[in-house]
Amino acid sequence: MSPTDDTFITSSTDRTVRMWNLEQAGCIAQLELPPSVGSAVHSTFDSTGLVFGVTAPMAGGGGQHVHLYDARQYGAGPFADLKVEQSSIEKSIASKGVARELAMDLSRADWTSMRFNKSGKQLLVSARKGLSLVLDGFDASVSHSFIADGANPALPPAHPPAVCFTPDDKTILVGNENGSLSCWNAQSGELVRKLEGHVGRVGCVAANPKYSQLAS
Repeated sequence: MSPTDDTFITSSTDRTVRMWNLEQAGCIAQLELPPSVGSAVHSTFDSTGLVFGVTAPMAGGGGQHVHLYDARQYGAGPFADLKVEQSSIEKSIASKGVARELAMDLSRADWTSMRFNKSGKQLLVSARKGLSLVLDGFDASVSHSFIADGANPALPPAHPPAVCFTPDDKTILVGNENGSLSCWNAQSGELVRKLEGHVGRVGCVAANPKYSQLAS
């Protein structure tokens, strides 16, 4: 959903991204991604509503494409065509002390969402198997990777984590399968604190943009 008006975008497994308006019937614009990308497409507006991002897996694996569009001139194509190599994801995960085989497996996890922080300088990605990534908003390099806590400490999580930025861009919230909520420093990647309270998996998390409140 655009933060400035009634426009929203959707992405489909047929490699199309459609733009809609709540006041109009039918989509107002449609983008067709090339067959050189996979079908697991995700899209999101930035905080200004002037830019939207689209991500899709590289055909045959190996990483992800991240395309950035001007919402006013999307017909001209993306103004930035970025790539996130699987090897970069694996390297970031391995730097957390994760075993090589597990790091390789996690780096191949399907992405399930992407969102900008308020400044547009970072992108937050969630993926299956409890993985979340922080990408540089300008070159899509992998800044940090986080692995959610599983319900069983001996096994990796089965679901994609619930994730979001706080409105001040300082903290990343990651929901865990054991019912806790991890608060990570968005710049250093260090764990700030862990919030407890749920008896089951945290399926959704959000930060109030006006008040100092979190909901999970």
